[in-house]
Amino acid sequence: MANADVINPSLDKWQEWQLPTPLDRRPGLGCLLAQGSGHSIYEILGTPRLVGRLRHRSTRLTEAAFLQELTVWSGAAQHGLAPQIVFTDRQEQVVICERVEAAEQPVSAEALGRLCRRIHQLPGVNHRLTLSNEIEHYLDQLPADLVHQWRAAMQACDVEKALSRLAEDTPHLCHNDLTPGNLMTDGDSLMAIDWEYAAMGSRYFDAGIAGGSLSDSEQDTMMRQVFDDTLDEGLMTAGKQIAGLVTALWQCCFAVDDAPSPAEWLRSIRS
Repeated sequence: MANADVINPSLDKWQEWQLPTPLDRRPGLGCLLAQGSGHSIYEILGTPRLVGRLRHRSTRLTEAAFLQELTVWSGAAQHGLAPQIVFTDRQEQVVICERVEAAEQPVSAEALGRLCRRIHQLPGVNHRLTLSNEIEHYLDQLPADLVHQWRAAMQACDVEKALSRLAEDTPHLCHNDLTPGNLMTDGDSLMAIDWEYAAMGSRYFDAGIAGGSLSDSEQDTMMRQVFDDTLDEGLMTAGKQIAGLVTALWQCCFAVDDAPSPAEWLRSIRS
């Protein structure tokens, strides 16, 4: 069955969709709007700006990732931080949700910091992102010779110490994947999509991921926006280091052309 066809059963259930104004007919399936490493987004025709999101591959370690994502996504949507969900098919992992627009790039460091901070203020959930497990999950998918190189690079900059420091940080709800492609707007409001990695964890790792595409000065501005006068320099350094490592390992598994070598990553840490 083609990816698009998997959405059709959800369209057939249009009368069950949770909308302010119910539809008066079955909507049609439009074109593919976007496709990432794990999800495909399709236009839904004849509706008040809705899209269908289909998961075509999970990049997460846990089999419960989809249900965990829905829990966090729904809560974030209630606070205007994510698109509203109108229908889910848990078996096929299809979500029909509000259509939002890609944020104009670059997003300012101040706006990104405010979004991070608002996410960190959301109510907690029962699952946590264990960074050491995520790192091992990615390493398990790589060739043995490349794994050896990565482990040597990780040992050279004492990754275990940074991981231990982040593990001891007070956990908050974090998005953990606030990359430019996951930033959207609804009017003047900045929000996030793809809550697959959202879980309790260190805000410093979350901010490190969010600031990965910013310059050093912009990262500092964003961090001050997130943490204000409570900023811990040691945790910030650890968060940036592990965020860079997790991003690099993810790229090695799912975006090979963009992935740095272990030596390149190590040089970036030391520079």
